[in-house]
Amino acid sequence: MRADVEAAAVAAGRGSGEESRARRRLSRADRRAQILRVAEQVFSQRGYQGTALEDIAASVGVTRPLIYNYFADKDELYLECLHAARGELEAAIVAAAGAHEHPRDMLRAGMVAYFTFVAERGKRWDMLFGGGIAVAGTVAERAEQMRFETVEKIAALIRAAAPDHPAQAAVAYAHAMSGAGEQLAKWWRRNPHIPLGDIVQYHFDMVWTGLQQVAEG
Repeated sequence: MRADVEAAAVAAGRGSGEESRARRRLSRADRRAQILRVAEQVFSQRGYQGTALEDIAASVGVTRPLIYNYFADKDELYLECLHAARGELEAAIVAAAGAHEHPRDMLRAGMVAYFTFVAERGKRWDMLFGGGIAVAGTVAERAEQMRFETVEKIAALIRAAAPDHPAQAAVAYAHAMSGAGEQLAKWWRRNPHIPLGDIVQYHFDMVWTGLQQVAEG
């Protein structure tokens, strides 16, 4: 009788373990999303150069070979993280600016969206523009290309607000605006006590002084 009880307990324990493993088993899509989410956190903390696939695998709780089932290498994983973060930022800016018709309102709304992203998604912004940026090789080239693609979207907003203005000038303005916003955001990350509204106003005052002539010209 006692042997039967012990056998039943062992069987129950084995079943419980199998159920636990089943709960941890994720679909391919969910596992990929988990790896990306964790990788972004690790890259944000350690930077591209300071992160190894082993670090990401350990943080996810899987082995390094499993990572290769989803991504060819660290470069591909990093670029996927950049693409997702930049896509979120671009969508926020375009949606906010696109909700207005007057160039002044479009500009301010886009800036509010940008700096709100910096405030609420600081680590993600750091990965895009801070110390996490790749510094050499094809990854750096692709990261820079993504940044230029974001600027092109800003230029498209400028062209929409001032359709008669030269397209090349709109791209130049967009680069200047983007660079100024990036540097201001870096300073703000070091001085987070400054209110969001003040940061937006600083950027707006500087940029609108020039763009107002373009929009009204």
